Amino acid sequence: MPSQSHPIKIVCWILFTFFLLLLTKNILFKKSITHYKNYFRREYRQYTVKEGWKQGNTTPFSTIKLFYNSRNMNAEYKANNLLGNLVGFMPLGLLLPFLLPWFRHGVRILFAGFLLSLGYELAQLIFGLGIFDVDDLLLNTAGSFLGYCIFFIAALLLGAKKKGDVLHSARHS
Repeated sequence: MPSQSHPIKIVCWILFTFFLLLLTKNILFKKSITHYKNYFRREYRQYTVKEGWKQGNTTPFSTIKLFYNSRNMNAEYKANNLLGNLVGFMPLGLLLPFLLPWFRHGVRILFAGFLLSLGYELAQLIFGLGIFDVDDLLLNTAGSFLGYCIFFIAALLLGAKKKGDVLHSARHS
């Protein structure tokens, strides 16, 4: 591997790790450490997955429609929730294909985004750390694919620029 790309890859791996940590914090651990110490010490024993499943949303587009149609809900809250789920997963689609060539196919990124999101949603359900929502799964997966689209367009543009540079230098030599 050329020495110039090695530091870039290291920086991207650090960014990817930071992205996963930030995602975990924002999805699973929204509250203070003290809150979770108390929750797991006192409340988690009474929690059941069955109870969590009843609270969750398993109807696709239900939460999205609720947010869209709600006039009383804070607009900032709606935007943060919907856009946050979409934008929050875009780094996956941007960084993963750069770091691992196997992920340079849209279907593989869709699958990776879906699996990562499903993992977070199931963790929320199993540990009672949030509410399972199929719409989060859809938005997160779409966000990872949007990130991949940005990666793909950038790769095309950079590839065309490199080819153009080669043609330009060949003509002027």
